Amino acid sequence: MFRELKNFTIVYYLLVLVFMLSVFMELQALHYLVKPMFMLALIGFQYVQLKGNYSFFSKMVLIGLILSWVGDIALMIDEKFPILFIVGLGAFLIAHLGYSAGFVQSIKASKSPLKWVKSLLIALPFVAFTAAFFSYVQSGLPADLYVPVLAYTIVITIMGITATARHYHTDKKSFKWIAIGAILFILSDCVIAINKFVYDFEYDAIVNMILYLGGQYMITVGAVYYVKNINSGSTDLPLSA
Repeated sequence: MFRELKNFTIVYYLLVLVFMLSVFMELQALHYLVKPMFMLALIGFQYVQLKGNYSFFSKMVLIGLILSWVGDIALMIDEKFPILFIVGLGAFLIAHLGYSAGFVQSIKASKSPLKWVKSLLIALPFVAFTAAFFSYVQSGLPADLYVPVLAYTIVITIMGITATARHYHTDKKSFKWIAIGAILFILSDCVIAINKFVYDFEYDAIVNMILYLGGQYMITVGAVYYVKNINSGSTDLPLSA
């Protein structure tokens, strides 16, 4: 792992550790302080690595991170203000659409033709999983949330499909980072849905945040690798400050 990425990773996961301690020890003030810092750290990392030169792809990732930051804050206090659950849901929904638009653009920019059969095979597991999961949680959905949650389920499915459809359209490193990150992000959403609409299980916040923070980190790093590789014409470049 290259030095700049290693240094950022250490700082990022030290923040994760502090956040987990705030949850275990029920330190609410520390929880509120640390949680909004994750997306800001990823935004800063992206900016430094790309030196502020944003392509359409980079802008879509940036939009996803900014809206995820909004969603983080909204869901952090939604128990006190229930309307903020809808705000958070909407912010993350648009964030997923932003990521999806960026992933589609990276496919279009590729010189490799789209392989429809392989793309369909990639899509099927996501469609099957999210459809089964929605069927599992829908009995616990309030009537006013049925359509928003269904829409959100469709959008995260699209995000997962577009992330993995980048296979053969980008370098392997960027593909793996983003594909794994997208899957982790989807799983974190599933944990939230189970906790919110099925049953409140112990340590749900820990499980959710491990998946979510890992997913966002991997998407961001994969996106930086992609842009640097495109700009240099290489397929496997180190991150540099």
